Amino acid sequence: MTHPDTILLLAAHGSAHPGARQALEAFAARMAGRFPALAVTLAYTRFRHLGNPPGQEGALAGVLEALKRRPGTARLAVQSLHVIAGDEYERLDTAARDFARETGIAVAVGGPLLGGARDAARVARAVRRAAGTLPPDTAAVWMGHGTTHEAQDLYRLLARELDAHAPGSSPNSPLIRLGVLEAADAAGPLNVRAIATDLRARGVKRVKLLPLLTVAGRHAHKDLAGNKPEAWKSVLEAHGLTCEADLAGLVERGEFEALWGERAADMLG
Repeated sequence: MTHPDTILLLAAHGSAHPGARQALEAFAARMAGRFPALAVTLAYTRFRHLGNPPGQEGALAGVLEALKRRPGTARLAVQSLHVIAGDEYERLDTAARDFARETGIAVAVGGPLLGGARDAARVARAVRRAAGTLPPDTAAVWMGHGTTHEAQDLYRLLARELDAHAPGSSPNSPLIRLGVLEAADAAGPLNVRAIATDLRARGVKRVKLLPLLTVAGRHAHKDLAGNKPEAWKSVLEAHGLTCEADLAGLVERGEFEALWGERAADMLG
């Protein structure tokens, strides 16, 4: 049973791009509708919202400090809105444990989309559904952030899971590739140039670009779909591929909202 004085804290990286905060606030409102007995609030593990410098209202440290002074809190449930269990998630988990130790309030933490190998198949299904129906000459290319953390292996695992359902493995399976912006080996399968070469060899002519990012911020608009030479759109077009961008963040896609909702429900018990 959920205690009526439980707070559900949704913790996201944050973004300086206009619209990112609105997307997160809209997601929080929908989660409040899903869990009406809870007080739902947002916090940002890296506070980069436009016009909101570090230390202002909304930063994780400030939110936790305010909760220490809130009377009647029986339990804090923290749901990560990160994609992988990397550095950001580890810092969040540490902050939550410190809060529990300092206050005596019971704390539970729900993991990110990709918390471990067990999550890959479920996330891959959401990725395929969100890509939608694609023509035979079209592939979907998703851009993850990437990391130097060992959690980079989770991106590789997800990429292999997607490859296992490539066209020919099951009826109507779309061609989907996952790459990462950072920490991708220059010749590795997660590098956009390797993806472009592979798609050309498969006879692909068109690419649907999508961000595997919580919100569609600077990385989505500039590094994925921008016009600078190193942007993924430019790289793919240089390989003769026509690109179309679908720049909704994961919190704006029902397939991933459902996964986060399930995570929160499991955590709350």
